[in-house]
Amino acid sequence: METRAIRFRTEHRLQNALRWLFAGLIGLLLVLLLLFGWFSPVYVADESMLPTLEKGDTIFYDRLYRHFADFARGDMVVFRDPAGNLLIKRVVALGGETVEAKDGVLIIDGKYGMDEHRYTPTAPLDMQRTRVPEGQVFVLSDDRNYGEDSRNRSIGCLKTESILGIVRVRLRDFTFFTHEP
Repeated sequence: METRAIRFRTEHRLQNALRWLFAGLIGLLLVLLLLFGWFSPVYVADESMLPTLEKGDTIFYDRLYRHFADFARGDMVVFRDPAGNLLIKRVVALGGETVEAKDGVLIIDGKYGMDEHRYTPTAPLDMQRTRVPEGQVFVLSDDRNYGEDSRNRSIGCLKTESILGIVRVRLRDFTFFTHEP
């Protein structure tokens, strides 16, 4: 009788241990799926997004966002340039809008003004008027001195389907990004 009770307790402990191990593995699998299926890490390789992102930062971008929502002005997006490099830029104009810059002020459709001094205080931005085709967005670096954005003919306006995702988290200080006007 005593042997049967000992065996029962041993089996019960083993079952509990296996149950906890299984729950832990499922939890780990969900975390990995979340981090590498829904979100993807990217290393910031240059200073084009200063002051928002610094060279050496690691960010996570939301890969599923583009399937469920439209991009908005102020979103930081991840895409590949023609050479295949990952770039991070900010959406400043949407499809159907015109964008231009005069004396350091970004003008959207002749009425929306965005103060450029918060991005590049040393170099006022001047840019000719550009019409953004429907289904595309116009992106700029936060540091407007960098020309690897929609001002560059090799990049131009981005088709929304070519955007890989939207920046959500900076790992350095766990900053969460949302829409920015």
